Amino acid sequence: MAPKLQMATRSRFGFSKKAQLNPALIAALAISAPQCEACVEIQKDILLNPEGAEFLEAASFPGRTVQKLDAHFRSHWKEEYGLVDGLERKDAP
Repeated sequence: MAPKLQMATRSRFGFSKKAQLNPALIAALAISAPQCEACVEIQKDILLNPEGAEFLEAASFPGRTVQKLDAHFRSHWKEEYGLVDGLERKDAP
């Protein structure tokens, strides 16, 4: 059974790593924000979209990465949370 709270990653060689947070994870993040300063900061770093929200690592701001978000989410929601790695590869011509 897939976890209810999910973050899916996408990365391509030469591009920044992206993560898509599902709507259930966005809702859980909002509930945790009043008690967790890190959740407040994460909410500032995501862009809401119809599928939930997107997070994009910024090379100019190395403090927050997909791996750090994953670790933070695991610390909050343990078995309810899961990371889905959807590696995008560009095939050579």
